[in-house]
Amino acid sequence: MNSLFKFRFFIASLLLFGLNLSCAQPGNSPLPQGVPPADTPANGVYFIENDPVQLENGLAEMEAAPGSASKIRIVLLGEALYSYLNDDTEKDAVIFLTYQGGGSGTFFYLAVALHENGGFKGKNSIWLGDRIGLPIARVQNGLITVKYLDRSYDEPMATAPSLEQTRYFIVDDSGLQEIITAADEAVIQGWLTIGHEVRSFLPCNKTDELWLTGNSPALDTIISAHGKSIAGLPPYTPVFAILSGSRIASPEAGFGADYKESFSPSRLIRIWPQGNCRGDFILLDSPLPGAAISSPLKIQGQARGTWFFEGDFPVILFNSQAEKIAESYATAKGEWMTENFVEFEGIISFESSLSGQQGTLILKKDNPTGLAQFDDELKIPVHFK
Repeated sequence: MNSLFKFRFFIASLLLFGLNLSCAQPGNSPLPQGVPPADTPANGVYFIENDPVQLENGLAEMEAAPGSASKIRIVLLGEALYSYLNDDTEKDAVIFLTYQGGGSGTFFYLAVALHENGGFKGKNSIWLGDRIGLPIARVQNGLITVKYLDRSYDEPMATAPSLEQTRYFIVDDSGLQEIITAADEAVIQGWLTIGHEVRSFLPCNKTDELWLTGNSPALDTIISAHGKSIAGLPPYTPVFAILSGSRIASPEAGFGADYKESFSPSRLIRIWPQGNCRGDFILLDSPLPGAAISSPLKIQGQARGTWFFEGDFPVILFNSQAEKIAESYATAKGEWMTENFVEFEGIISFESSLSGQQGTLILKKDNPTGLAQFDDELKIPVHFK
């Protein structure tokens, strides 16, 4: 069954089961009048092809047609994934929905519910596929990555899905949006630095910075967004960003010639000032990256329980010469024997003679085994007042 036939079959099925596609538009439809935010994502209102669907305990069931014995069933698949999807301080929810209309198809959707006014408000959903492998979602710095198994275009539906798919999504003012990339492009997260002689991007888990090419259509947007993000901060302050684009060879002349490799960005997906390269394990509320700090420095945030040992983990401060100038501990403010996020707090004191210099704050995963494969750390650039 080719992709066009699959799509036509999908649309025909929705029409048969009474969903009105004639007014479908990208983004969100308004919530039905009088519907308050739900207490949990399992009781939220979501949109499938712009039609609202009310879940109750993770299930919506309706007649496929008036008087029909066939039922449409929309089911919340598994548990919601809670994380930060927008700029507020409340955790939102990422969910998968399955749609079954009485035939052989099982359609999978990705949906989100934002935490608003004390509850959860569902947004638009995006179709993933028919009878695909069980999808898995990960959220890091507001970027939703979904992986699942599907079939190639020329494989029949009877074939077990075996082709790995990776898709990216964000939430913006218009709702849940998919990040579409070209075949030779990648979505990368890391530290963006812009200055008079610097235009670089350091991807997470890499040691070599990439030069951002000057002929990219997205470069002006990136430079402008970086400037707005560091307003009031010293020049060359790194900002955490998510970009899509392609790696290319560095130029033979100019400032970019000093870099081993370049990156041609096609899109600025998001500037995330509170983001970091270990955002799925530890989140720092204060200080934020690039902040001007003074002693004593109060450190606050959230980390998964696996980051702690006996309720603590080390915090280390380095100067611009990578010399250790202070060390302390952050302590869990709740039960840390969990894989969920736990609030932490700590204080680190240091000499005040570093004014005007740059530094690095490192929050290390406590590793009582001493084995290198269990090490982990979060590095945050700071400035000394």
